[in-house]
Amino acid sequence: MPQLIERYLQTNGLRLPDPNDGQEELYQEIEVLRRETCKLELRQRPYHGHDLASIPPHELDALEQQLEHSVLKVRERKNELLQQQLENLSRKRRMLEVDNSNMYRRLHEHGTAMEFQQAGIETKPGEYQQFLEQVQYYNEHQQQQPPNSVLQLATLPSEIDPNYHLQLAQPNLQNDN
Repeated sequence: MPQLIERYLQTNGLRLPDPNDGQEELYQEIEVLRRETCKLELRQRPYHGHDLASIPPHELDALEQQLEHSVLKVRERKNELLQQQLENLSRKRRMLEVDNSNMYRRLHEHGTAMEFQQAGIETKPGEYQQFLEQVQYYNEHQQQQPPNSVLQLATLPSEIDPNYHLQLAQPNLQNDN
């Protein structure tokens, strides 16, 4: 097997790398990297507050300015991220408010239809819209927010229209197949 590999390498002009080749170069490169790492660690020590007694005052001033500049950049980035989060949360809040009002509208429409159905009353085409307009008119004159839940609608004064009573109803699940 070794002879076969040797013959293949010779015909293709290849050779296996010798593990001893370049070993000395690698040791030298490792030593250079160690020295460079030590220098960088020594230069970094003042930024962590170590060995400040041996630094002359003019270098301390420069160090202080560098640190203040770094703190300023960090604060700017932090404020930028907080602003982005605030915008995202505001966008989510608006989306949830729209979803909430749509669900409220659907629930209210469904609840009113269920009331008429349970009472055996047929709805006239404009009757439901007329009721909603009365609720809107009442809210505008009372300077109140329009109701955004069934419970708030149920607590509206009966002076809107005495013929309408909002009553929370539960579906009869026993008749469902």
